[in-house]
Amino acid sequence: MTAGVVEVPALIVGGGPAGLTASLLLSRHGVESLLVDKRDTASPLPRARGVHARAMEIMRVCGVEPDLRAVELPITPGAQWRTGLAGPAIREDVPSSAVAAEVSPCEGLSVSQDVFESVLLEHACGYDTARLRRGVRLESFETSAAGVRATLLDLASGQHSHVRARWLIAADGARSAIRERLGVAMLGPHDLGRQQMIAFRADLTPYTGEHPRGIYFLTGTNAALIWTHSDHRWVISVPDTGDISDPAAAVLGVLGVPDLPVEIVGSSRWTAAAQSAARYADGPVFLLGDAAHRFPPAGATGVSTAMHDAHNLAWKIASVVHGHAPARLLDSYRSEREPVGCRNADETGTAWSRVFGSGAAPFAGRSLAQIDMGYQYQSPVITADGSPHADPPGADYRPSATPGCRAPHLWIDTSAGRRSTIDLFDRDHVLLTAPPGESWRTAADTAARALGVPVVSHVIREPGWPDQYGVSAAGAVLVRPDGHVAWRQATQPTSGELAHGQLLAGLRTSTAA
Repeated sequence: MTAGVVEVPALIVGGGPAGLTASLLLSRHGVESLLVDKRDTASPLPRARGVHARAMEIMRVCGVEPDLRAVELPITPGAQWRTGLAGPAIREDVPSSAVAAEVSPCEGLSVSQDVFESVLLEHACGYDTARLRRGVRLESFETSAAGVRATLLDLASGQHSHVRARWLIAADGARSAIRERLGVAMLGPHDLGRQQMIAFRADLTPYTGEHPRGIYFLTGTNAALIWTHSDHRWVISVPDTGDISDPAAAVLGVLGVPDLPVEIVGSSRWTAAAQSAARYADGPVFLLGDAAHRFPPAGATGVSTAMHDAHNLAWKIASVVHGHAPARLLDSYRSEREPVGCRNADETGTAWSRVFGSGAAPFAGRSLAQIDMGYQYQSPVITADGSPHADPPGADYRPSATPGCRAPHLWIDTSAGRRSTIDLFDRDHVLLTAPPGESWRTAADTAARALGVPVVSHVIREPGWPDQYGVSAAGAVLVRPDGHVAWRQATQPTSGELAHGQLLAGLRTSTAA
C-alpha cells in the first residue's frame, strides 16, 4: 500500500543527536522538516555520555539546557587509573582545560545518549514546523537539480510513502546507507582496536563514591569503566578477544570484586575508528554526525561535533529558504565542516592510541576545550582580516574573535538582565560595537535593507568588550547566526559611507550574495 507524496524543504534521516539538533534548529529558523528514524525507541545501550560546552551553548540558546541539567550525572571530571576497581588509584588526570566561567556560560554535560535524545526529542516535537516519524526507514532516494525524491517504509504497517524534499540531511549513523548509496568513501584508519561493551547495573558506590570519576581505566584487564545512569548503570569496554559466554562473570573479573551483585543490561561489539568522509555533501544531500565522521570515544567528542554540524548547516538552509541567500551558500558546509571533521579524527585517533598504547594521558595535542570550541572556519563566506591562524596544532583554547572563530563569551547587562553574548546569536546576523556605535548601526540597517538580510545590532557597554573581540572601541564585529565571526573591522572608517561599504561587503560575503 502506498500513501501520497509529502513535500517538505528538509528530509532528515536519523533521530540521534545530529538529526534531532537539525530538526530543532531548522524549526527555530522557521523551516519545516520531516525526520524519520527506523528505531521505534531509543537504544537501551548508552552509546555515548558526553556533551561539551560548545554544544551546550547551542542548547542554551534553544532553551533546552535547563531540562538537560535536570538529568545530568554528578560526575567528578577527569580520569583515574586503577589495577582493579577495589584497588587504590595509581594515577589521576583532572583535565586542565575544563571550561571556566569566563570562557563560556555553559559547562559540559554528562548524560547517557539515550537520556539526552529523549530530552532533545521532546523539544524538537514542540514545534509545529517539525514532523517526526519513528519506526520509518528510508527505502530509496533519487536526486536531481530540484532536490530529492525519497521512498519511506513504515516498518509496523508495511505502508510506503513518498517525499519530495529540497534537501536530504543524512544523520543515519556510522553505517550510513545514504553515504554508501552516494559512494562516498571514509578516509582514515577504520580499525584502531576492537572492543566489547557490556552494560550492567551494580552499586559501585563503595568504590567510587557518590560522584564517580568521568572514566576509570582498569589496567589489570586493559578495560575502561564509565557511569551512565543514576540507577547504578555502568558500562565496561574491554578488548574484544572472542565471545564472552558469561557477561556477569566477565564484569566481576574486570572489576576485581568477585561477590558483587550484577545485573547485565546488554552487550555489543564495536570497533574504534578515526575517519572522516571524503565529502560531506553530494548535490542536495548533506552528511551529519557519524555519517560524516567516526571518532574513538577518547574525550567524548562525537555527539558534540555532530551538533556542531547541524548548527553550521541549519542557518544556511534557512537563509536559502527565506530568500536571504542564494543556494551556493550551502557549498560552504563542505569547506567549513570537512576540515573540522578531519582535525577531530586526527586528534581523537592519536589520543585513543596513546591511552590504549603507551598509557599516556588523552589529548596531548590540542586541549579538549580547543577541540570543542577553538576550530576556525576558513571559507569563501568568511572575510579574513589578516590575523594569524587561531587553531594551530597543540593549542590550548584562548577565546578569539578572529574571523571564522566562535565569537567569545562575555557577560553583558541588557534590558532582559545579565546575559552572555552567546545568547545574542540565534536566528539572525548580529553586529556588535561599543558605544555610541550609531554609525555602525546605521551602516548595518542600510546593508541589511540592500541585501534583504536581517541584521540585529547591539551596543556592548562592558569596557572589556573591545579587547575580548580584538577591536578598538570604534570597531565592529559581524557574527553569523551560528555564533561564528563572519567579519571584523578593528577601527572606525573615516566616513559613514565607507563604514557602510565595508559592512555591506562583509555581509554579502557571509551570505554568498
